[in-house]
Amino acid sequence: MGNTQAWPVLRSTDLDEALTLAERLLSVASWYDPEGCYLDAWAHDDAQLRRLTESAPTANVRWYGAPGDGPRASVSQPAPTVAQAGDALKTWAGITRCYLLWHDMKWPAVPELGLGEEYKYAELQVACNSHTIHCEEWAPEHTVFIHARPGHDERAAWLAAEVGAQVVGPPEFGW
Repeated sequence: MGNTQAWPVLRSTDLDEALTLAERLLSVASWYDPEGCYLDAWAHDDAQLRRLTESAPTANVRWYGAPGDGPRASVSQPAPTVAQAGDALKTWAGITRCYLLWHDMKWPAVPELGLGEEYKYAELQVACNSHTIHCEEWAPEHTVFIHARPGHDERAAWLAAEVGAQVVGPPEFGW
């Protein structure tokens, strides 16, 4: 067992820019399963929940806490293609804070850094309207995160450099 560490590699108000960077990072992955992607959002009130479920009638809804205790429901749905993921993310980002996560993937080996292929901790995330992976607080930007094994700062920097980006902030503990 263990948790990922997540390095931000882009903060931008342009969601298309964030999705383009995510797609470029997916092309660096040594493998990923397009079906291993899902969209997740918090509904903070009934109006947000209604708008989220109207835009995705087959989404899974999980209820949390009592009314007034913060997020009322988590809404999630699979997003099997990058295009579908982007379209759904754009819709949901107009409603609330949300994120898109690719979790069934592998980061390639980087022999010059002494790093083997990584599967267990390899994930890629676009967090909308937030600077954190859990989308706790609203922000005007969208953030792209590379998830990897804790302590693998070199891998995150290498992956970002492969697509013309760089790490733009300190890592945070992942899932």
